[in-house]
Amino acid sequence: MPSDPRTAAALAALKASRERFQSAVAATLEEVRVYLDTHRSAADDRLGILAAELGPIGTRYIEVGRLAGFVAAEPGIAPASRAVLERALGVLQEVVSRGDDGFVVDLPAGESLYSFTTDRFAELGRAMGAARVADAARNGRYRPADHDRWLARFPFALWSQAERAVAPPLVVEVDGADLRPAGLAEFLDGGARIVLVVRGETSPAPLVRLVTPRTFVAQTADESMVARLAACDGPGIVAVMPERAARFVHDPAAGPALAARLTVSEIPSLDHRKRTGAFTVAQQNEELEQLRALQSAAIAVPTAAAVPTGPADPVDKLAAWLLQQADLSGV
Repeated sequence: MPSDPRTAAALAALKASRERFQSAVAATLEEVRVYLDTHRSAADDRLGILAAELGPIGTRYIEVGRLAGFVAAEPGIAPASRAVLERALGVLQEVVSRGDDGFVVDLPAGESLYSFTTDRFAELGRAMGAARVADAARNGRYRPADHDRWLARFPFALWSQAERAVAPPLVVEVDGADLRPAGLAEFLDGGARIVLVVRGETSPAPLVRLVTPRTFVAQTADESMVARLAACDGPGIVAVMPERAARFVHDPAAGPALAARLTVSEIPSLDHRKRTGAFTVAQQNEELEQLRALQSAAIAVPTAAAVPTGPADPVDKLAAWLLQQADLSGV
C-alpha cells in the first residue's frame, strides 16, 4: 500500500475509475473461463459416452480422445486454441490479482516519468490484449507472430477508443526534479486519469504545457481536486504540488470559452536563479509566461465578445466604409 497519505487519498477519489476498469477485466475473465469450462465439460461428456459405448475391450484398442473429435455433434476446441485461451485467462487473472497496487507508480529518483507511465499502461493493458487474443483464438484468427506479444505488453497506443474509455487511472509519486509531464499528453485520451503526487521542489508550472480545450488539468495543493478530476467526463491530469508552485485549474466542463474553463489562483514569482531538475531558469520563466498569457486571454475574452462587429447588412457595410473614407473634419 502507498505510504504517502496524498496517494491514498487520490486512490480513494478515483474509486469509480478503478472499479470501472476492474469490472471490465473481471467480466472478460469470467467470459473466457466459462467458455473454457463449457467446452471442457462438453469434451469430457463426449469421452464418457464413447467410452461407455465402446466398453472395456473397445477402449483397450481405440484412442477415445482422438475419436471424440470426429463423432461429436459440435466441434471442440483445438488443443492449440485451448492453450492460447488458457494463457489469455492467466494474464487476465494476473491483472485482476494486482489490486490497487497496480494503479500506483513510485518513480525512483532520476528515472523517466514518461517511460514508467508508458510501462504501467502497457502492463495493465495486457488485459485488453488478452481479450483480443482470446477473441482471435475462438474465431480462428489467432496468429502467434501478431498476437503473442499482446499477452506480454499491450501499449496505450494500440488501445481502441472503447478500451481507452475504461482506461485504468494512475497515481504516480514523483520527485519534483523528475516532473517532466509534457510527454504524458499521449495518454490523455478517453477516460484516462493521471494524478501526480509531487515530492520536493519542482518547476513552477509544468502542467501548463498540457492545457488543451477538452482536457482537465490542475496544479494544486488541495487533494480534493482529484475528486473533480474523477467526476469529469473526459481525460485529465492533476498534480498535487509543493509550495512555490502555480495554482490553476482548467476544467472543460465549466464552459466552451477559455474564460470559463481556466481559473488561476496563484502565479508565484521566480525569485531564485537556479535550475530545478531538468528545467533551466529560462524554461521555468517560459512556463510562467505561458500561464500568464492564458490568464490574460481568458480575461480578455468577455471584453472582445462585447465589441460590436459592425453592420451585417451589405448596404450598411458600404455606408460604413464610405463614412470612414470621407473627410468630415471641416464639417
